[in-house]
Amino acid sequence: MSAQSLEGHFTARTISEERDLPRRIKAEFGEMPGLKLTLAQAARLFDLDDRQCKRVLQGLVTTGDLTTDGTSYHRRSTGRSAI
Repeated sequence: MSAQSLEGHFTARTISEERDLPRRIKAEFGEMPGLKLTLAQAARLFDLDDRQCKRVLQGLVTTGDLTTDGTSYHRRSTGRSAI
């Protein structure tokens, strides 16, 4: 494969992964209801650079899936208390 075709291959894969990021991150917070992460922690956990991670997390805040106190991100409360 030429360098140009390799570049196209990686670009297509990256675009596909980029589309799946919000769903994957939302699922992680859903599986761990008490999960509360700073941007740096989330970037490490999800293997993203800070800029990309912040963009995805802020998107999830905008859609109401996550909330932030300005320091960390966590799942919105469901209104149910833990037993």
